Formats: sequence, structure tokens, C-alpha cells
Amino acid sequence: MRDVTPSSHARRVRALLGRASFLFLAVLTVLVALSSEAFAKSTTGIGDPIRLEVPGQPDAFYYRARGKGTKPVILYLHGRGGNAAEDCRKWAKVATQFGWVLCPQGPGDSGNGGRTWMNSAQAGKAVMDASLNALRAKHKGRVQRYGNILVGFSEGAFVAMQAGLMDQKTWSRWLILAASDRYWVGDAPTSLTAGSGGGKLQRVYLLTGETDGVAENTGRVGDTLKKYKVPVRVRIAPGMGHEIARDRMITTYRRPLSWLARGR
Repeated sequence: MRDVTPSSHARRVRALLGRASFLFLAVLTVLVALSSEAFAKSTTGIGDPIRLEVPGQPDAFYYRARGKGTKPVILYLHGRGGNAAEDCRKWAKVATQFGWVLCPQGPGDSGNGGRTWMNSAQAGKAVMDASLNALRAKHKGRVQRYGNILVGFSEGAFVAMQAGLMDQKTWSRWLILAASDRYWVGDAPTSLTAGSGGGKLQRVYLLTGETDGVAENTGRVGDTLKKYKVPVRVRIAPGMGHEIARDRMITTYRRPLSWLARGR
């Protein structure tokens, strides 16, 4: 007869529980490793940007939008001397969840991979239009034509605030970094009332570092937008100067982009 005493039964139960615990820990370890790998890929392992040939203009760089269907474009205009490819890599970490990340290059060569917009909004708009058209031609049916997000930093903000006014249907949502009321010349703000390109500005987010020399100017841009009934949010970021928050891209820019793209 088999030994079925309580002590023998207890030992068998403990053995089974031990094997079950081992299997559970093994599975948990694998799941944690997979999730860590997925997180690393989503934040750092984004790869190199895709080079885009733009007829008549310098090549642009871009990252595909996540998900299927037609997605909006987040077009980033670099600062003076900026490297569009490197800047695109940084913005991809936070912006691909909202749409295509498109980073054109300014028409001027400032050396060592840097580009400049040469303080020309007209030249900037030509680059913007050609880059968007090239992206739409390459990915037919997946790139949104109107209602896109325009991001500009420093000299790129100068171009964005003027070129964006010229076509508010295409670029109806702005994220302007280091904005200044001096970037609007003449009676440019009056087009905020009339609109342009068959549309009007829908939302604008202004973000400037508190130690940036244009912080007060940014406030005046916000006042002008409110005057013309454009929904606007102004943030003067504590401890930040005239720079992109390289090590805080997601925490700094996810909320502004979410408000612009989704209204929250």
C-alpha cells in the first residue's frame, strides 16, 4: 500500500508548489525582458531617419507614423545651424505616436551638416510645401493634406510663424519654441482674422525657456493670438533656456503635441 500519510502528502504539495513557483518566475522573467526590450525600442531604438528626395530643394528626413490609415504630419523646422537628421531622430521619440515626423532642411548650408533658413519665410515655405508634397507622393493615401502640425524652433520659429500664416489650412496647429512677436512683420497678424489657404488657425502652443531672451516676447505673441480668438496655451518652462530639452523630449513635448493633435 502507498504511503499517504499527511506528512508525505504535504511534501508532495510543497514540491508541486515549488515547481509551479519556478515556472511562474521563469515566465515573469521572460515577460519583463520582452517588455523592457519593447520599451527600449520605443524610446531609444528608433533607428535612422529615412531620407526623402525633395524636387528642387534639399533632401528632407522623416519617420513613419505609427498605426494604419491616414495620419497627420508633424513638420519640424530646425534652428539656425541645426542638423535636420539629428533633430528628426530626437522628435521621433515623442511625435510618431501622433503622425508622420517630417524634417526638411533649410536652403542655406552653414557647414558641418548644419543648415540655415537665411531668415527667409518665403524660401522656408517653398521647402515646406515641396517636402510635404514629396512625402505624400511617396506614401499615397497615408499622409494627411490639411490640418497638420507645424513645429518651429528659433530661426525655424521665425519661419514657421510667417510661413504658417500663409497657409493656415495645411498648418492649422502650431508648436512654436522660443516665439517672438518680432517675427511678425508689418500687418502679418491680421491674417489671423481672415485666414489663408482656405482655413484658419485652430490651436497654438507656445513654449519658451524662462531664461530665454525672448520669454517676454513669447507672452506678447500669446496676447496677440488671444486678441484674434485663436486658442493658445503659453508655457514659460522653469530652468530652461534657449534650447530643445534633449534629454526630456517625451516629458516636455508629449503634452503639447497631445493637446494640438487630440485636443487634450
